[in-house]
Amino acid sequence: MDRRDFMGTVAAGLSLANRPGATPTQSVTKPPEIQQGAWVQNGLIDAGGWHEPYIFVVRRGGQRLDTRETYEYRQSEEMIRRLHERGIECFHTHLYKGFGMAAELPEMEDAKKACAVAHRYGMRVDTYIQWNTMMYETFFTEEPRAKDWVQRDALGQPILLTYGYQQSFRYRPCFSHQEYIDYLKKIVRYAIEEVKTDFIHFDNFDLNAEPDSCHCNVCTSKFRERLEAKYSAAVRRERFGFENVSYVNPPQWNRDNPPEKMQIIFDPAIQEWIDFRCHIMDEALGQMASFIRSLNPDVVVEINPGGLTGSNRAWENGIDHSRLLKRTQVFWTEEHNQPEYRPDGTMVSTIRSYKMGRAYRNIALAYLAGSEAAIGESLAFNHTIGIAGPYDLSPDLPKYIPFCKRNRDLYVGAEELATVAVLRSYPSITYHNARAQLSAVLVEQALIQAKIPFRLYFDEHLADLSVERCKVLILPNSECLSDEQLASIRRFVEAGGGLIATESAGRYDTWRRLRVKPGLDGLVDHQPEAAAYEEEVVSAAAEAALPQRKEVGKGRVVYFPQLEFDGPMPPTAPYFAIDVEFWKRPKNWEELVEAVRWASQGDIPLQVLGPEFLVINLTEQPENRRRIVHFVNYDTKDFPSIENVDVRCAVPQGEAASAVKFLAAIPEAEIELDFNMQGTEAVFTVPKINVYGVVTVSW
Repeated sequence: MDRRDFMGTVAAGLSLANRPGATPTQSVTKPPEIQQGAWVQNGLIDAGGWHEPYIFVVRRGGQRLDTRETYEYRQSEEMIRRLHERGIECFHTHLYKGFGMAAELPEMEDAKKACAVAHRYGMRVDTYIQWNTMMYETFFTEEPRAKDWVQRDALGQPILLTYGYQQSFRYRPCFSHQEYIDYLKKIVRYAIEEVKTDFIHFDNFDLNAEPDSCHCNVCTSKFRERLEAKYSAAVRRERFGFENVSYVNPPQWNRDNPPEKMQIIFDPAIQEWIDFRCHIMDEALGQMASFIRSLNPDVVVEINPGGLTGSNRAWENGIDHSRLLKRTQVFWTEEHNQPEYRPDGTMVSTIRSYKMGRAYRNIALAYLAGSEAAIGESLAFNHTIGIAGPYDLSPDLPKYIPFCKRNRDLYVGAEELATVAVLRSYPSITYHNARAQLSAVLVEQALIQAKIPFRLYFDEHLADLSVERCKVLILPNSECLSDEQLASIRRFVEAGGGLIATESAGRYDTWRRLRVKPGLDGLVDHQPEAAAYEEEVVSAAAEAALPQRKEVGKGRVVYFPQLEFDGPMPPTAPYFAIDVEFWKRPKNWEELVEAVRWASQGDIPLQVLGPEFLVINLTEQPENRRRIVHFVNYDTKDFPSIENVDVRCAVPQGEAASAVKFLAAIPEAEIELDFNMQGTEAVFTVPKINVYGVVTVSW
């Protein structure tokens, strides 16, 4: 393609109008009725050469003298053939890094040639596009208008996307500027029409933490416009105390008031600014996803926003996964949370990120290298291997890739089967991460280590809460709930649902205004008082109080005044992230697990007796008439195998199990297991689990 021809190809911008009254978790653009990139639901085994073009490696500095040879080899036919022979199905490669089309076109053409080779081998192609960088030294030469597309701080200085101290040549673009989005669409058009890509990877999909948020004139104007479009005059008066928001500015900071020390966010302007930052990222992605779909609906859309790792992603980085993952089919999480069971009972995993992905039918790409348990975890919770690595695969992956391919029918079309749901409330976690996310993590850890299947719910899932889909809903210190959500929860309980509420659940509305009457009043009888502004201090009486049990209508409710962290609290880090040091069961986990079982009224479809470092997941394929139990050993160092694991797996009412089969991954084995039916449950024993294994219960 001639460079001048390409530079003249500009895709029209697809503006998305704000809808008055939209809440922070509502998406302006509805997801397509036909799923984008549907092929990826059959699984993904992705690896590749490199996502760094030669120009970037040189500009970054510190490279080896053989960098050019390495760059050429990692997109050579020899490399692609080698990956293909090892079972890789999708080739990942560089395409665009942010220097501008004029500077990068020669290397983009290199990627195009490599992709043609991969297609010739029957592989899909995954192309890397930098979402969030303008390498201004070359970009401004090509596009002088881009000086106006740069994010600028409160002093008007460019905001950098930095890695260490030596990449100050990377400016962050402002996504309030339609011109930048239109420019990025040119790169996408090239990827789809010229490269014939099957998969677009948008990297660095986030914003800088405060105080480095964009205060340019366009962002400031659009912030005010969103407030006017989002709320009526009467609601703006309720929100701010006045109607005219023409002079409401983005928040500013100083040495005495640094943003990283703000634990509770109750200023309405700051709350709305957080929503605005999430909104502009979501709107920009919405435009891009629609544009990609218009060019080729078979192309997969993937972003790298990170996963659920304990940080306050909305506040820090403008990331609300519940909006974004409706527009994608795959997301990347660069967390280095390799499966690990520590002597103090802490269990590290990527399970939360995988469960979030399944809630939105997304595959998560996470690092697997160097850990068999990480591969097993991805198969169990992600239903595929995902990202197998760069150009050199870890020694373990070639052993698991054949197993995954031979048994792909175990994963394709399998749906999570869980009667327990844990709510991850956007306003609760965003406005009080230190407590709300800590409680969510403690509840999730208790369920993971008790081997109780569960799914993650986000705010939107409460709108159609039903006992048919969910038997027990857990509100882990879900402080900020709307009137509509509370009403839905009451209907759910009265219809026979179980509710577990902890600490200050429902004490605030979604603007974090303290309710005069607790939102769960009547469902919960004795909830301690809460504070509207300062940090809550749980009284000794509340800390010592036992859980309260109550039957309401056909349902059951349990209230926990406190979830107790087991051990000394780790020192508070900036922005109050709930890092892996917190990832352990609460002191009162046994009472919590027993409460879940009581509230479920016996409707938990799986019981597994095994050590706490043995983790399970349960899925179902109704069309194939089977349920599938996945087992992962998180402590292979001390326990290379786990023997004689007793299992009770329910089958649908009115059915009886016809066969129970165990498949071991490494060494590969297939064993028919003896079983007996006790009521609706198939009862059997798994003889030995090394790292990862699967049981199918057919009827």
